[in-house]
Amino acid sequence: MSRRLLSFLIFGFLILIPFHSVFSQNLYQHEIGFQNDNDVYLMRLQDQYYTNGIRFYYKKAIDSSEFSESFENKFWSINIGHKIFNAWSGTVYSQSEVDRPLTGYLYIRGEMSWFTKNEHVFSLGTEIAVIGGSAFGKDLQTKFHRTFGFYDIKGWEYQLNSSIGMDLRASYSRLLVRNKLNNLDAFIKGDLSLGLNNTRLSVSPNFRWGRINPLYESASLGGRIQSKQRKSVKEFYFFYRPQINWILYDSTIQGGMLIKDKGLVTFDVRPFVFSQSFGVQLATKRIGVNFNYVFNTKEVKSEATAHQYGSLSMAYYF
Repeated sequence: MSRRLLSFLIFGFLILIPFHSVFSQNLYQHEIGFQNDNDVYLMRLQDQYYTNGIRFYYKKAIDSSEFSESFENKFWSINIGHKIFNAWSGTVYSQSEVDRPLTGYLYIRGEMSWFTKNEHVFSLGTEIAVIGGSAFGKDLQTKFHRTFGFYDIKGWEYQLNSSIGMDLRASYSRLLVRNKLNNLDAFIKGDLSLGLNNTRLSVSPNFRWGRINPLYESASLGGRIQSKQRKSVKEFYFFYRPQINWILYDSTIQGGMLIKDKGLVTFDVRPFVFSQSFGVQLATKRIGVNFNYVFNTKEVKSEATAHQYGSLSMAYYF
């Protein structure tokens, strides 16, 4: 994604701020936002491996009184997104140069999250996604480069064949420790995905330092929107998240699970991938901004190297 387009997205998002005076209440039950992942944030002119992702979402808090008293917050969300995966470069001229399959990944995901008073968080959801030509990765990347005068994209003739799949998703988080000053804490998070596109288990300790809120009203796990009246406390903190991933299947590397002809180039996955993410989170009454860098070890059993990218998220609460 170019800086010009990114600036347009941010500008369009921030024009919502003047409408702050329209809302007289302090109870914010809705959240809209977007997230962009791109290796351009590394200040390198490259299109390598996971080169771009864009996600738009909507969240709605649910009245906690409708459920058990042990729950402090609840919300449901819907996400629509698209990812683009390249080989080592955006210009490969032969099949032998493809060290990671090229594909788009177009998905829609719905989730439900529950927050308890003692800062346990549960999430359940499902995701439906298509890969290959039906995900429009080639069309979007080619048109984008031509529109903004970038170099010609080469290699999409080797992309994965189209396939559709569904995954079931679940996660669990809980607070581990927090200091008496309430400016430093750690919580553990586990993620499970089981299905035709992604089958994996991830575990990550998360460390926060700065102005932080309890998990049930923090931006860390999406708890800024509430179903009950609260004093909205600003957050500003730095975070670090090391994560171990046990990967059994990844359709963007191995192709569609249920089709025989998966494409000209597929690879096996490396079963264990270590990821590190560090960044900063700001959340006010109306606006949330998150920026972080992600560094992953090698994911593919090929000559592909480790990869990294930056991620920018913006949210609006109303």
